[in-house]
Amino acid sequence: MKKTILLPCLLILFVLAGCWDQRLVKDINLIYSQALDQTEDGRIETTIVTIGGSPNETGASVQNSQTPAIISAVGNTPRDSRMHLDRKVSGELFASKNRITLLSRTLAEQDIYSMLDVHYRSPISTTNARIGVIDEGPAKKALHVRTAETPLISDYLGDLLLGLEETGVIPETTLEDTLSFMFDNGSDFALPLLHVVDHENVVFNGLALFDGSRMVGELDADQTLRLLLLDGTYNKNPRLNVRVSSNEEVRANNFATIDVISKDHDMTITPLTDQTFKTDLHINLKLNVVEYPKDRLYIEEHVEELNDQISAQLTTECEKVIQTLQEVNCDYFGIGKRIRAFHHEGWKKMNWKRSYPNMPMTVSVNTEIVYHGIVN
Repeated sequence: MKKTILLPCLLILFVLAGCWDQRLVKDINLIYSQALDQTEDGRIETTIVTIGGSPNETGASVQNSQTPAIISAVGNTPRDSRMHLDRKVSGELFASKNRITLLSRTLAEQDIYSMLDVHYRSPISTTNARIGVIDEGPAKKALHVRTAETPLISDYLGDLLLGLEETGVIPETTLEDTLSFMFDNGSDFALPLLHVVDHENVVFNGLALFDGSRMVGELDADQTLRLLLLDGTYNKNPRLNVRVSSNEEVRANNFATIDVISKDHDMTITPLTDQTFKTDLHINLKLNVVEYPKDRLYIEEHVEELNDQISAQLTTECEKVIQTLQEVNCDYFGIGKRIRAFHHEGWKKMNWKRSYPNMPMTVSVNTEIVYHGIVN
């Protein structure tokens, strides 16, 4: 009986030989965030934030240090600069824990795919890392920001973008999502545009608009919220500050702050000829007025008047956003993808990149104030 049990156990020992491709944490250096810049001679400078095995003030490597280190190296390509970084630390660098990748505006306006290619090819790179663009100067300066609330800048930047996504301020922007858009001829994307304030803070400044893999324009923070209102795939309900008048002596009385409670979105694409189309966007919003300094909402006529003002103003602002998208040829809403799917014969006859900027597009935003606070 004992021999019968012993034999299978011995066979199992030969089969379960252990993990042959293990990488011990003590032997590697993890990248927690990184920034990519272009030098004056056109080479790529990669700056990373890592912990452990980084060089100290004398240049010697400090094994198992728990102090975050910011290290830079220059190479012909991002991978080449990473190889130069490997020579500055005691262990091999791995990007499996990378939370955020930042690009300078200079690189973003050229071709971001060539900068991100190394991440898509490596099986140990994390593709759910967030990605953003620094609006002015080198991207690496964002990694040198010192904040009291979060000592590790990687956590600060990662939590900043995650918080903006959760509150409906920006769309989700991961390396994986970005890749799918770059190779889709019928849709484009946008990335968060960040600004560094005196090495003390990083603030959201709007969205960088892309045509293919190249940044071609931008929207400010308020326009970003209007863009997301028009996005039928985005299910967050944002808070908006809307100008409803320009005649009040007290500036604050010209504005109202609203919460979007629910949104109904409809996009209609109509063929005009076998190669031309028009697009109509209809947005229905239910709102809660959370701030209106002018007040007087206890009178029903004033509620209706405010509702009409908000509807007209949001329609105008959304029209400007669409105009900007068409001017820079950024098909953020994936209209080309819809035409390709539902009007394929017309799609094959047209040059979408030439047709999109001239496509007739209309937008209407209808609002209904359903709540206006407890003051009546």
